[in-house]
Amino acid sequence: MTILLTAANGRTGRAVLTALKEAGASVKVFIRDEGQWPELQALGASAYAVGDMEDAASIEAAVEGFEKLVHIGPPMHPHEIEITDRLIDAGLKTGLKQFIYYSVMHPLRRAVRHHRLKLDAEEHVIESGLPYTIVQPTRYMQHLAPIWSSVKDKGEHAMAFSTEVKFNVADLRDLADATAVVATQPGHLYATYELAGPEPLSQTDMAAIISEVLGRDVTARAIPLDELEQKARAAGASDDRVEQMLTMNDHYDRFGFRGNPNVLRWLLGRELRRFQDYVKDLAQQ
Repeated sequence: MTILLTAANGRTGRAVLTALKEAGASVKVFIRDEGQWPELQALGASAYAVGDMEDAASIEAAVEGFEKLVHIGPPMHPHEIEITDRLIDAGLKTGLKQFIYYSVMHPLRRAVRHHRLKLDAEEHVIESGLPYTIVQPTRYMQHLAPIWSSVKDKGEHAMAFSTEVKFNVADLRDLADATAVVATQPGHLYATYELAGPEPLSQTDMAAIISEVLGRDVTARAIPLDELEQKARAAGASDDRVEQMLTMNDHYDRFGFRGNPNVLRWLLGRELRRFQDYVKDLAQQ
């Protein structure tokens, strides 16, 4: 079984590539730059196509000959719908048998643009006439990784939302494994799966777990949005991306991101990795 995977060079794409390979699939990756190929080949990709998800011709050339496509949209991309439509059109022309769309949990949160765009993209997928499966992943445990050095050095778990609001974070490896299940096993056509992590955790809860793993105190801090904006701009983020980050974090600050883990557990047929497990792995690296 050969599967085409978009956005393969990102954090999510690499995790899904690894999971598909472990599930026995042969994976062709759709990438923007040929220089990305050696590392993806080392992760298990069998072939590659170079193109641009904003270019219909390169998309159609990449999709040709494939029965299954796993589409991971670029994060917070303003043209999510147009990109998805190009892939749908290519799939209809080439006889695609399964369009697997990697969406987001609670796309109906229309106040957050990337949720809203994924909801609209889901609608286009469902009404396209293509056989489809939609997975709706929650926030990743792996969002801890970029601040891990600071957490260890300063004893502070700091993110741009309340220290008490709850998130059912999931290990990206579990989300990737679930995506591989729906792509490689029968019985998942025309399904939409909400994929939430095993336990609702606040920043305070996470800091307590990290404290236990490290054996020293770690506290939680809510980063003010103006501080987040300053850091994002200093890192070179575009005006559009900064605006979307601020909107998203303000929304999560008010409402959290809760979900039920039963579907993810059912798809995997095992218990889910807990935040403590992830922190232990991170601490050993």
